[in-house]
Amino acid sequence: MMRIVIAFAAVMAFAAQGGGTGVHVWTSTDLAAKGKVLAQKLDVQKSANEVLATEGNRRFMVAHREGSGLAEWHEKEADVMFFSAGSITMIYGGTIVDEKTTAPGERRGTSIKGGTEVKLGAGDVLHIPAKVPHQMVLAPGAQVTYFVTKVVE
Repeated sequence: MMRIVIAFAAVMAFAAQGGGTGVHVWTSTDLAAKGKVLAQKLDVQKSANEVLATEGNRRFMVAHREGSGLAEWHEKEADVMFFSAGSITMIYGGTIVDEKTTAPGERRGTSIKGGTEVKLGAGDVLHIPAKVPHQMVLAPGAQVTYFVTKVVE
């Protein structure tokens, strides 16, 4: 009987810490709804995001953007993005213009010089390794909702 009580207590403690199988399901309907909510919370860069879960070295987020972002560089985080609605031009590689350190291991700038451009839309997936400059550019009036997995390398 004591073993059952100890096992039950261990399972409950694990579950209370967010344990379990680590399985998460976010449907296209979930992402669309989150995008609509985030559209009401845009910052000065016309962007908003929400962390949905963290598992080990991975952080899962949904983001909505209605304006171009700054050029970014992450020392230890790779980005894997799935675009669920809208379209963007992603510029990657090259050199960040007016680069500034904004936090430990994080740099931002106004644009990217000498990068590669790729147009992406709903259904497309993009992987940006750590230490690769990248910038999301939106056409005037455009908006995009996307799912991001940030992976610490």
